[in-house]
Amino acid sequence: MTIALYYSPGACSFAPHVVLREIGLAFELREFSTADRSNYSPEYLAINPKGRIPALLIDGFVLTENPAILAYLGRKYEAAGLYPFDASEDEARCLELLAWSSNTVHVAYAQILRPEWFVPSEQEYPPVQASGRGNFQQGLPEIDAHLARSRFAVGNRFTVVDPFWLVFFRWGVRQGYQMKELYPSYSRYVDTVCERPAVGRALEAEGISIWP
Repeated sequence: MTIALYYSPGACSFAPHVVLREIGLAFELREFSTADRSNYSPEYLAINPKGRIPALLIDGFVLTENPAILAYLGRKYEAAGLYPFDASEDEARCLELLAWSSNTVHVAYAQILRPEWFVPSEQEYPPVQASGRGNFQQGLPEIDAHLARSRFAVGNRFTVVDPFWLVFFRWGVRQGYQMKELYPSYSRYVDTVCERPAVGRALEAEGISIWP
């Protein structure tokens, strides 16, 4: 079986990267950095015409969009225990948080980093970025409050949602937010998640860290 993850260091693709390592699969990392826009190269557009990272390739089957990739991996490799099953409340919560993470928190950060996705003129970038900062900073305390009453995103078990939330924490650090002071529950959670060997190996492979 050939499995490849198309990723950019530190991007949201870090979430499926961690999940693949948690499952214990042999896979290839294929880097297409968003920093130099190689995700819009002809080579990558042949894989994902949308030009967005990540993309997952499994034996000729290509899947895009983080919530779909994360849910697919969690369901396909049930033995890893990363996804709740049986139409339970936990499964519903997992899907809810994947959707919210993708369409609210992630989009807010995209407003900051990629305002050109939202408006055509550079003159319009500042209000889009200001809106993004406000929206992103609304999402972070929601995660912190959730983690004040729950060990992980979905109850007491590590699921496919958790590495996504680790990405958001890292992005908050990169924005210069005082994450430890502002979000103590989120910070404690990140310390716990970073103790997982799969997370450490993924950070090392991408050459990134949570803290500067």
